Amino acid sequence: MELPARKSKILNAIIKQYIATGEPMGSKGLLDYLDFSVSSATVRNEMASLSDMGYLVQPHTSAGRVPTQMGYRYYLDHLIEPIELGGRERRAIDDVLSAAADDPEHILNKGAEILSQLTGCAALSTTPPTENTTVDRIRIIQISRHTAMMIMITSKGMIKNGLFRCDYNVTDDVLQVFERALNEMLSGVRLSSVTPAFVQTVAAAMGDVLILMPQALLTIMEASKEASVINIVNYGLSNLLQTGEFQLSELEGIYRFLQDMPAQEALLFRQNDRRISTYIGTESKNPDIRSTGIVVSRYEVEDEPAGALAVIGPIRMRYTAAVAYASYISQMCGKLITELLE
Repeated sequence: MELPARKSKILNAIIKQYIATGEPMGSKGLLDYLDFSVSSATVRNEMASLSDMGYLVQPHTSAGRVPTQMGYRYYLDHLIEPIELGGRERRAIDDVLSAAADDPEHILNKGAEILSQLTGCAALSTTPPTENTTVDRIRIIQISRHTAMMIMITSKGMIKNGLFRCDYNVTDDVLQVFERALNEMLSGVRLSSVTPAFVQTVAAAMGDVLILMPQALLTIMEASKEASVINIVNYGLSNLLQTGEFQLSELEGIYRFLQDMPAQEALLFRQNDRRISTYIGTESKNPDIRSTGIVVSRYEVEDEPAGALAVIGPIRMRYTAAVAYASYISQMCGKLITELLE
């Protein structure tokens, strides 16, 4: 249900000022932030009505009003005004991410780090879910006469590698034949299918080619296991300590959440069709983070939904900035990971 225009403008002004100052807003003080003429008594009546409807609350009898969880939700759904990052800021972000663009996990780690720095909150990043991830291609590179490196690239852009020993001196020509045989057998195969039984089948099919490098398939199986694990990193817990917005028990809850991988996956991969999702207080459905506001921005790899980056901060966070930064950084992470696959 949308509020009447005057109520919406009053609620919007209260929330903006509360986010900026952290101070309850009274009817007289609010008049300076409204773009229409109205009496203090009328504003007071509208604020009382918004309180009765559940959008505002009066923390003390003599104090002004502050937004409730319901008020923030209305603000995010109907009132927030998106902002565009400036060209200089975008270029600075691009430069930092591009410097880490040798590996998808490096890109995502750096994305979470700069998202935390720019928002002054905690930030998370996650590699894509792996249930439908397949082997895209495999590279074999000679390191020495008896050592080679296997590099596996998945359909979601993740890169895993491992060294293995060759029983005979090998040449580049032999490695190319071996690499081609591996790709014919493994390209397009789901990571979850690279089991010991599957590896035995591949070994039997490869025949004499495998004699030169029998350890290679074991290395591939280990790499598949590693690539099947979702990696979530977080930065900026110390930022939350400095906000002064949290009680010790609330910080302890946030810390527990940041150590709980299944809980983070449940939040970051919650099913919905939005690229940007926000969760206020109890909307996260996790009691450990009920005192926070959260912005989740999903990124795509080759135009397919992949992983996500998220901002975790006080409920009174600067949502316009958090949404803008999370959206742009996640978009750039997806773009750079896609380029690694090309």
